[in-house]
This record gives sequence, structure tokens and C-alpha cells, in this order.
Amino acid sequence: MSRSRAPIFAGIAILAILVGAMSAVFLRGSSQPAINLANGTVLPSARPLPSFQLVRSDGQPYTQAQLQGRWSLMFFGFTNCPDICPTTLTLMAQVEKVLSDLPSPPQIVFVSVDPRRDTPAQVNTYIRFFSPSFVGLSGEQAQIDQLTKAMGVPVAIHDLGNGAYSVDHAATLFLLDPQARMTAIFSPPHTVETLSGDLRMVISKLKS
Repeated sequence: MSRSRAPIFAGIAILAILVGAMSAVFLRGSSQPAINLANGTVLPSARPLPSFQLVRSDGQPYTQAQLQGRWSLMFFGFTNCPDICPTTLTLMAQVEKVLSDLPSPPQIVFVSVDPRRDTPAQVNTYIRFFSPSFVGLSGEQAQIDQLTKAMGVPVAIHDLGNGAYSVDHAATLFLLDPQARMTAIFSPPHTVETLSGDLRMVISKLKS
């Protein structure tokens, strides 16, 4: 990451932390037990996702209903990302292996925030480099915007002129429960040991 873009990413990281804090305040006083994590925040109440329709990397439609039935760890990025995405997805692939002994390990879901360039085929090629079991999603910009807004995902697209643009985002991870509700947020920096330990704790204590 260039020195000139460091303030942008710092701002996005701060925004991600603030989003998590505001979510906790907004949802205070509801049903989930307090769980102290090493590097994450469990929301006091699980937040249902809005209805959405995206496209899976194999070209099939994908809705929030298909997230039901198992835990999911969701990450928003784009395939042309030079640093945050490959680093985070590599780490998530390692976490996937560490948690493979769980009766129902969380699936890894990658959502592209750059649908102009990220076709389903492009997303499919990209995620297969990290793990064949990753779920890759793309779709219409309006559907992606609706989902990122509802989940408090920080994304900034900058017009560079002549049809060029850049995409800035954070390495925030979102844990969804088997009812497709956002239940915990993990802000960077991540490590395999810390993230896998936190996920084990949340899944064991919030069994549905």
C-alpha cells in the first residue's frame, strides 16, 4: 500500500471499529450472552440480513436463504485488490483448515464489492486459488450496496478519470449464524490463532 493511501485505509479501519461499536449500542439489552473475545465483538443481538439476490461464482443465484443452516464467515473485497484481499483470504483458508474438526465448521464467503470488473467467472477463478470450498459472490451494484449498507461494511470507490477507479475497503470479517444473522464482527489485524480461537468460542457458546 502506498504512503499516500495509508490515511484512506486508516480511516476505513477506524470506521469499521466505529460501526461495530454503534451496532453494539443500538442493539443493547437483547438476547445474546456476553462473550469476551481476543479480537472480535459479539453483538448483543444477532441482526437479520436484508433480502438480497447475488450471483454465485458458478453463475447460480444466491440469496440470504442459502446462508441458513450453517455458520458463515463473510469477507468483502475485490479480485484486483493488491494486498488486503489476498492476505486476508490466505489467512481465512488457514483458519478453515484449523476449524475443520468442528462438527459444523463455518463456510468462508467472499463478496465482491467491484461488480464492474468481477464477473462470476472472475470471482470463481480468484477464490479457487485460496480454497476450493470458498463461496464467491458478485452481482448488481444496487444489491451489493444494499447488503454492505445494512451490515455496516466500509467501502469507498474513487473515480480516477478516464474510466479508471480505485476501491478501498477494510479487512473486517463478519460472522453469520445458521439463521443468516450477523452475530459477531472481527476487525484487523487478524492472526490464524486468534481468529480460529474466537470463532470456536462463539460457535460453542451460541449453538442454535
